[in-house]
Amino acid sequence: MDKLKKQLHANLLKNPAVQIKKAVIWQFPVTIYTVAFNRVKRSKMDILMKMMLLTIEKAQIHRAANLSQLLLVEELFIEDLLKKMQRTGLITLEKGSYRLTSRGHGQLKTGIMEEELAEESAVLSYSPIHDEVWPEMTEPLPETDEELPLYRYGNYENFLEKDRILQVLAESRNGEEEDGFQTVVAAVNSFDEQKVEHIPCLEFQLYNKEQDKFYARVWNTLHQRWDETLEKQIEEKERLVWRDGDVPHASFY
Repeated sequence: MDKLKKQLHANLLKNPAVQIKKAVIWQFPVTIYTVAFNRVKRSKMDILMKMMLLTIEKAQIHRAANLSQLLLVEELFIEDLLKKMQRTGLITLEKGSYRLTSRGHGQLKTGIMEEELAEESAVLSYSPIHDEVWPEMTEPLPETDEELPLYRYGNYENFLEKDRILQVLAESRNGEEEDGFQTVVAAVNSFDEQKVEHIPCLEFQLYNKEQDKFYARVWNTLHQRWDETLEKQIEEKERLVWRDGDVPHASFY
């Protein structure tokens, strides 16, 4: 951490007009969740499958042979497709006849075939003070020799909801495959809180002599970059009092 402090000091002071008035270090919490979810594979329904569904919808079909004769398609091929449609919930066998399910009616109407994929899992991090969801933390956090205070302006009442997780996963996991299929996150089955990590941040309160301007820079050690969200929060609360040299609730290093 000392090496990082020195690097940030030197970087900020490259501009001779800039003065570091105060520097503080603190931490903010990030909650780690494990998420179980399902994706579906979507594709345009081929002509044969559409014809089979239309036939089942309008006629009494008892066996693959019936469809084979009507559609002039090899019976073994029809049998395989019937099994697939049963497996994916498009048709069901009732009293010896095939019937479309509500799922089958819906997909026939849209012309889009959906096949549910195996359940998947992901690890997500949620920061209540940013109200943002981030990918799994993979890099080690810097070690500190002291117990750091909590960020003084955090809104810790924010919490993560299932709809938000679905949106985040959809943005990162939806995609087009090379074979023309589209994979889409369809449902979040569960999400469980695993632990809370605390992320150290280095805050600098600066003054630019040429511009006669006070401002904040905050280095987020998780993302290893300046954090504009936190900088803006601090400036909105404290910029007016910095000229008086009074900074509330800060621990200095």
